Amino acid sequence: MNTTIKNKNRAANRPKVERQIRQAKVVLRALRDTLEDLEDRSELARSKERNAGKPGVSWESAKKEFGFDF
Repeated sequence: MNTTIKNKNRAANRPKVERQIRQAKVVLRALRDTLEDLEDRSELARSKERNAGKPGVSWESAKKEFGFDF
């Protein structure tokens, strides 16, 4: 009888646990995206520092190189 009660409790708790797992996955994806954004910002800052004072590429030549037509 005690085993039956435990099994019913496990079955009742399963949807709660599955919902928590889904929510945790959503949070982890958001954290991963945020971390990637921070890494991108860090790399951009390093690039700007590394290339400070160097001549850049004009917008016209970049458009021509990549085939932009606007």
